[in-house]
Amino acid sequence: MAEALLGILLENVIPLVQREFAAFSGIKEKTEDLSHTLAFIKKVLDDAKEKQWSNPPIKIWLQRLKDATYVLDDVLDQLPTESSQHGWLSSFKPNNIMLRGKVGHELNEIVRRLDRIAEDKNKFLLREGVRERPTEVAEWRQTSPTIISPQVLGRDADKEKVVEFLLSPARNSEFLSVYPMVGLGGLGKTTLAQLVYHDERVSSHFNLKIWLCISETFNVRRILCSIVQSITKNECKVLELPVMEEKVKGLLQGKKFLLVLDDVWVKNQQLEFGLNEDKWDQLKSVLCCGSKGASILVSTRDKDVATIMGAYQTHDLSGLSEDDCWSLFRQRAFRPDKAEDEELVKIGKEIVSKCGGSPLAAKALGGLMRSRNTRNEWLEVKESSLWTLPNENHILPALRLSYFHLPPTLKQCFAFCAIFPKDESIKKQELIHLWMANGFISSRANLDVEEVGNMIWNELFQKSFFQDVEINDYSGDVSFKMHDLVHDLAQSITEKECMCLEEANHTDLPKNTHHIGFKCDEVTETPFRKGACEKTESLRTLYDLNWYAPRNASYFCPTNISLRVLCTYTSKFPSVENFSHLRYLGLCDLEIKTIPDSIYSLHKLEILKLMQCNELFSLPKHLTRLHNLRHLAIDGCDALSEMCPDIHKLYELKTLECIHCEFSKRT
Repeated sequence: MAEALLGILLENVIPLVQREFAAFSGIKEKTEDLSHTLAFIKKVLDDAKEKQWSNPPIKIWLQRLKDATYVLDDVLDQLPTESSQHGWLSSFKPNNIMLRGKVGHELNEIVRRLDRIAEDKNKFLLREGVRERPTEVAEWRQTSPTIISPQVLGRDADKEKVVEFLLSPARNSEFLSVYPMVGLGGLGKTTLAQLVYHDERVSSHFNLKIWLCISETFNVRRILCSIVQSITKNECKVLELPVMEEKVKGLLQGKKFLLVLDDVWVKNQQLEFGLNEDKWDQLKSVLCCGSKGASILVSTRDKDVATIMGAYQTHDLSGLSEDDCWSLFRQRAFRPDKAEDEELVKIGKEIVSKCGGSPLAAKALGGLMRSRNTRNEWLEVKESSLWTLPNENHILPALRLSYFHLPPTLKQCFAFCAIFPKDESIKKQELIHLWMANGFISSRANLDVEEVGNMIWNELFQKSFFQDVEINDYSGDVSFKMHDLVHDLAQSITEKECMCLEEANHTDLPKNTHHIGFKCDEVTETPFRKGACEKTESLRTLYDLNWYAPRNASYFCPTNISLRVLCTYTSKFPSVENFSHLRYLGLCDLEIKTIPDSIYSLHKLEILKLMQCNELFSLPKHLTRLHNLRHLAIDGCDALSEMCPDIHKLYELKTLECIHCEFSKRT
C-alpha cells in the first residue's frame, strides 16, 4: 500500500509544500531533500514489491517504508490546516514562528528516517526502473456499472447428487442428516451450496431454510443467534447460552428444516476458535428438535469436519475441467466487440492450465488479462515467478498475480478491505466514503472523487475481487462480499496494517497498525481497554462495524490525533478538538440536545453521519463553517426539529440524507 501513498505525496503534496513555503529557509530545503529521497526510493519500489513475496527482509523493509510514509503524510497534512487556521504564511507572530519551527523539526526527523530506509535498500540489490503499467484512468471509464450475474459452469452433476441426497426417502427416517461437501478453497463449494439452496425441489421439500456462513470461528451462541435472526427477520441480542438454546428449539420444533453451514473450519494449532467435538455436540443437541428429514448441508475444506459431525457420507468436490475453466476465463479476458487473437488464445489456454480447476482463479485471471492486449503482456503473466512461490496461507497464485498487476490505487483500495470480517456484507457507498476519507482516491480531470471511487469499485468487481452483489429494492443501495480466499489475500498483504478485531477487550495494538475495523458479539462488551492504541504510530481508521446500532457497551474514546475516520457509538460527543486530520465522523446513540462547537475545529471533515441520536434537537448553528463537507446523513434522530437554515451555503455538499427525523416527517 506504500506505493499509492508515495505517489500521492510526490505528485500532489510535496509540490504544494514547496510552493507555499518557498519563502521560508529551512523548510524549503527540507522539502527538497524529502522529494529527492522519496523519488530515489520510488525508483526501486516496483522491484521490491515483486521480490517481497519470496524475500522476507524486503517485506520488512517495505513495512518500514509504509510506516514512515504514514507519519510523513500526517506531517504534511497539517500544513494547509495550520496555514489557513493561523494565517502563518504572512505573519511573524511568535506563535506562528513556533508552528513553523514545529513543522520544520518534524520534517527534519522524517527526512532522517527516510534517508536510513533509502540507504538500507542497497542491501537488497533492487533494480531501478522496473515498472508496472501506469494507472489506467481510461480503463476505469470503460468498465460497465451493470452488475452481471455470474455464470456457473460444470456443476450440474454435483448439484444433482447433493439434491438427490437431501430429497432421498431415506432422509425422512432420520431426525437429523448431515452432508458435508469437501473441497479445496476456490473450487466453488459455496456456489454449489447456493445452487442447491435455491433449487425449487429443495425449497418445496423443506418447511424452513436457513443459511449461515461460519468461517473460522465456530461460536455456538453466535450460530444460535443467527438462526433466530434468519427465521424471525428481527435483530437478535446474544443472550446467555441456555436462553438461546430454548429460543432456537421453540422455532425449530417439529419442522423439517434445511440448515446450510457454509465454510466450516476445524480447531487446530493455527485456528483457536474452529469446530471441535464439544462445540458440535452442543449445537447438535439443539438442532435435533426438528422433524424427521431435517438436514444440515456443510461446506468445508477439511475432511475432519465430516468425522467430528458423524457424517457417514460426504460429497468430494473436484476442480472444473480445463474446458470449463477456459470458458470462464474467455468470458472475462476477451471483449465481445473484438475478434480473438489466435496467439493470445494459445497463451491464454496455457495460463488456464495453471488454475488447478479453480473457477475463482480462472475468473480472476480473465479479469486481469482483459486490460492487457499484447503478446508480451500475456507472456509476462504466464511466465511470472509468482506461480512458483510457496502456497502460504492457502493464497492462490492466480489471486496473487491479479493483485500484483493492479494499479497502485486499486491495490490500496482492495487491501484496505481487510478491516472487514470474512463473509461481511459491505455497503459499496460506505466503502467509497472510507476510501475518500483516507485519501486513497481523489478527483481526476472532470470526475468527482465519488465517481472515481465508483469506477475503482467496478474495476475490482470485474476482476473478481468482489462478488455476491445485492441491490436493495427500496433504496437501490449496493452491497457485496469478498470470497474467503480473496479476504485471505487482503490479510496477507496488510498483516498488522489493516486489522479486523472480532473479540473484546484488546489491550495492546501493534505500532504499525493503521486501520482497524472492530465488532463485538455482546451488546455490553468493550472493544478496547484504556491505552490500547497508545503504541500505534499513525492510526487512521477506527471503524466500529456496527457503529450505527445502539448498545449498552461503554464507549472507547481514542486519543490518536492522526485519525481520518472515527465511527462508533457513544452517549457523549467525543473530544475532537485535536483531530485536525479527521475526514469522516460517524456517531450513534448520542445523548445530547445539540452538537458542541468543538465540531468547528474539524476543518477537513467531508462526511458526517449521525444515527439514532434520539435527544438531538438541533444541528450546529454554524455548520457552514465545515467548508469541505460533502456528505451529511441523519437517521433516527426523532427529536431533530429543523435543518441548518444556511445549509445551501455548504457549496461542496453532494448528498443530504435525512430519515426518521421530526422535520423530515413534515416535508
